[in-house]
Amino acid sequence: MKSFTDNRFGKYLLYALGEVILVVLGILIALKINNYNEDSKQAKVLEGILKNVSYDLQTDTIVMSQAITYYKARQEVSEKILADEYGPEELSKCLLCKNMLSSYYPLSINDKGYLQLKNFYEGQAERDTLVVDIVQFYKAFSNILDEIGGQVKENSLENIAVWREREPWFADMLRNKPSAAFVEYMQSQDYENRVAYFYLIACRNFIALMEQYKANAVEIIRLIDERYPEIGEEINSVAAGEPTKDTT
Repeated sequence: MKSFTDNRFGKYLLYALGEVILVVLGILIALKINNYNEDSKQAKVLEGILKNVSYDLQTDTIVMSQAITYYKARQEVSEKILADEYGPEELSKCLLCKNMLSSYYPLSINDKGYLQLKNFYEGQAERDTLVVDIVQFYKAFSNILDEIGGQVKENSLENIAVWREREPWFADMLRNKPSAAFVEYMQSQDYENRVAYFYLIACRNFIALMEQYKANAVEIIRLIDERYPEIGEEINSVAAGEPTKDTT
């Protein structure tokens, strides 16, 4: 009788143990599925964010190219002025000589995608190397671009303020009607000093920085396209005015 009871108890124990194992396996499978779904969800979120980053950078490269062209034209004129290649006649006919010290190219980078990526990056335990590279890229360039761009802007506004207060030819300069007094001023040491400072911050520092930003941006766009070829295709379709696919 005791052996029969022990046998029944052993079978019950095995049955109970089997039930526990099945429950544990069910929980593990459920967790695995949940983790997979969460990973898939996060991967989709990351893809959408990188799409925004790629679009921002492509827009930035266009704007950077325009700004570089803008300042390189002024760099060429500045170098001729500093090399004393312009006499009174050349200065009177030179349009950039008249306004390059009182104007600037407004420049700001698009950071909507970066801010989304930064928030995503800070919430992740594992680090995606591409995400790390992009975050470091923006950290390296955003502040210094703002700083040097701000210096160029402040210099232009300072020149305007000084000339407005002390120079009788100021209004004529704004109307692109250079007077003899303004042409004479453009041969002065004060004008040459202001050209030299503009050349330093805008033509040498700012152009070099924008070219570095553009080169790095192009490489990041390439890396994003390499991982998600459909992103590049969709952005190119938008640029060409073609309808995009409905992914909803």
